[in-house]
Amino acid sequence: MIQKLGKPPPKNRSRTSRHARRGVARAKPVESTRERILTAAASLFAEHGFDGSSMPAIARSSGITAGAIYKHFKSKGELLLEVVKRSFESTPLFMQTSAAATATYLPRLAAAYTEPELKLVRQLSIEVHSAASRDSEVRRLLALSDDAAMQYISDAIALAQREGKLNPKLNPEFVARLFCVFVMGLLHMDTLLPNLIGDKSWRAFVNQRIAALIGSD
Repeated sequence: MIQKLGKPPPKNRSRTSRHARRGVARAKPVESTRERILTAAASLFAEHGFDGSSMPAIARSSGITAGAIYKHFKSKGELLLEVVKRSFESTPLFMQTSAAATATYLPRLAAAYTEPELKLVRQLSIEVHSAASRDSEVRRLLALSDDAAMQYISDAIALAQREGKLNPKLNPEFVARLFCVFVMGLLHMDTLLPNLIGDKSWRAFVNQRIAALIGSD
């Protein structure tokens, strides 16, 4: 359509081009500052660990000032836990629509930790527990997060038991805690069992054992 209007003078053509470029730039999705921080932090935490990744370094990698990062996260510990949570929740496998569905999905969820694609999740999860042993703020936040996760799983199991989907004789709180301990072991596969990462028979075995644990087999 523009060509049918004829060629504009050079000055106007340049102005039109600038406006067009601006329009294209505005049309592109812009990653939020918070997302840039989380992306940069995930990379630095995985590569250098919690102690080796400073907030100023994360800010620089995010393209913001050191002071600006504290507008989004109160501490490095809070940022680390949010990075782990984000890495976990960004995996489609872990997105559930109901508590009961979560309970019956636990075998597949645990088995997913054996896959190569979850290496970053395994690395970051180990890092946050390691950091908790040295940093009181990380320890406090992790304790709150772990308690909330185990309570959610316990409640989901209890609901599934009432609906007749899981063995009603099992203590849901004990099952939830043992499940979390089991998963913690799987987080160390990259160092303990690297040859089993991505192994389909191992994944199936983990799935079966967790099914037995929660009383769904």
